[in-house]
Amino acid sequence: MRIIHRSLTVLLALCSGTVQAGEGLWQPQQLPQILTADAVSSLLPGQVAALQQSVNAMAQVGDCSAAFVSANGLLLTSYHCLAQKLDSLQPAMSDSGFTALTPETELPLTGLGIAMMRQQQDVTLLLNRQLSQPLSPQQRSEKLQQLSRQLVSECQRQSGYRCELKSFHDGMAFYLLQYQDLDSVRLVHVPQRVVDGRNWSWPRYSANYVLLRAYQRNDQTVVPYRPAFLAVSARGVAENDAVIVAGFPQNSQRYHNAEQVRFQFEQLLPASLGYLQHTIELIERLAPPGSHNAQRYAAMLHQLKQSEQQQQAMLQQYRNSNLLAQKQQAEQQLIDWINGSPVRQQLYAPAISRFVLLQQQYHNTQLRDQVLDYLQYARLPALAKQLYSHALAREAAEDENSLQQQAQQIRRQIQLLDTQFDARLDMELALHFLRQYSLLPAEQRLPALDHYFALADGFNREIVRHKLAAIYRGTRLTDADTRLHWLTQRPQQFVQSQDSLINFAVAMHDTATQLATQRRQLNAELDAAKAGMMEVLLAFDEARGKASYAEANGSLRFSLGHVRGYQPMDAVWHQPFSSLRGLNTRDKPVVAPEQAGLAVNFLSTADSCAGYTAAPTLNTRAELVGVMFAGVKENVLADWHYDAAQSRSVHVDSRFIVWQLQQSEAGKTLLGEMQLRY
Repeated sequence: MRIIHRSLTVLLALCSGTVQAGEGLWQPQQLPQILTADAVSSLLPGQVAALQQSVNAMAQVGDCSAAFVSANGLLLTSYHCLAQKLDSLQPAMSDSGFTALTPETELPLTGLGIAMMRQQQDVTLLLNRQLSQPLSPQQRSEKLQQLSRQLVSECQRQSGYRCELKSFHDGMAFYLLQYQDLDSVRLVHVPQRVVDGRNWSWPRYSANYVLLRAYQRNDQTVVPYRPAFLAVSARGVAENDAVIVAGFPQNSQRYHNAEQVRFQFEQLLPASLGYLQHTIELIERLAPPGSHNAQRYAAMLHQLKQSEQQQQAMLQQYRNSNLLAQKQQAEQQLIDWINGSPVRQQLYAPAISRFVLLQQQYHNTQLRDQVLDYLQYARLPALAKQLYSHALAREAAEDENSLQQQAQQIRRQIQLLDTQFDARLDMELALHFLRQYSLLPAEQRLPALDHYFALADGFNREIVRHKLAAIYRGTRLTDADTRLHWLTQRPQQFVQSQDSLINFAVAMHDTATQLATQRRQLNAELDAAKAGMMEVLLAFDEARGKASYAEANGSLRFSLGHVRGYQPMDAVWHQPFSSLRGLNTRDKPVVAPEQAGLAVNFLSTADSCAGYTAAPTLNTRAELVGVMFAGVKENVLADWHYDAAQSRSVHVDSRFIVWQLQQSEAGKTLLGEMQLRY
């Protein structure tokens, strides 16, 4: 395949086309471009500068985004980002609420970190010079990993910040990002009635926000962090106002082609849903309500049912959408553009052919790996494999920090296993998914696993059950002390063990290693093909004068939109605001009649991925007007496409936040700490 390596000048030109308010997950350096788009072209230079400076007030909290709202480190983000941690502090906190009256009564949130992006450096040319020599895809991948480690290490040594290298546009560009980390965070305020129980719907009446405070060490003391911060708008927004959303979306698949979409929603996801439903049925049958096993498997069952609900919603939305038709139409436009020029045919057709070939290989491995992943629900065999892999990693003297983290994770699993495990049910899960595995085409199966369970000639339930029963009888991993003992043993002791599950883990390890090697090789080839394909797509956008944005990858992004309702079906129009009037009819708070029209949540056209939530929302004056925390049901497929007519993000309105805080003296004190704009 012939790859045309673009210069930095040309690559930057790909980001200089027309921007429409709505679709787009834009990088910070693209802010001037999106802020001067037609939709907000009335912005004054001072407003553009203020919005650019707002980057300094943004922070990352886990996978979520937050904004500083006071000079004393007060931080605003969404409740659901911290729900698990907060519920462990005080059960049902979302109902009762909490406000710290003094700094001494703020609640420490151990294990929670805050990260602020301090600088980003384009290192594309630097890396391309190092990768310019002829290399195979595998060699290039390994070289890139080596260079990444070197760049990150040098960056951290020189800056004193945590650094990470991010790839954009499938390796067409690379940025070295610097983050300042704060590990001392305390809970300041949780409002009452956070959760409204209406996920993926509208109208919403959610107080889905929390206030935290970030601290930093100063000599021997810990003091509030002194950040750049945003003023909070007490005036809020009106219909059709422009809004800017800042967050850290983790992933997206906007550039997936029609075949990738078809495979995802017509093969992979339906198969996954079937596996989920069978697993749920099996657990409910062997762990009926009221039984001891029901308690043991309650958490797993809850997780499985949540996944089932989400996947059903995605499949239903896909069937109701024209996503595949849109992708096919876009693909045809690309093909027509390429075929319109012999030069473009010569440059780009081989890249597309190579990508399509590798894509099919990857899809086949996904179908196989999905079954193998579901086999992990049989916890005891999965734990045995983890223990042996950990022993080999320790023997190879891999990264010490990584090994310690891995050991802690395995130790937690070991300690929890007795309260979340039943040997009979575990064996039945293994039996079920071995049968699912046996239905794969012969070329996708693993000879070692087929031999171990005599699957080469088909699935014989009694033979496989007998083999599994012998394995579960012959292991002592059902004992917690024995499990902890194996966490510190050397590989040779695993090889010499008479324990049946340890033997199984050792027997399967070579196959697992071969699979991992095959995956790395295929991924390296596919990454190279993706880069070639992305070059074609970016060239097509450039030819049409269309600005390009990179797929979400966990880095800071901005979305531009407007406060706007939408029509989900014929004869139905959703207004862009919910109000205290509607909240009054649902949860019966005490609301004065003159306050009934106060906005609670609002809709905007700002782009978001399905898992992209907890994003501060600004107006064109760089004031905080809300926090994006959800999407409507039409956003279920937001990872794959943006629909200008139907895609809507849901935000908590800043006026509702101010109103909530005004309900108590402690809340009024917090308001006094903030800079409110009227």
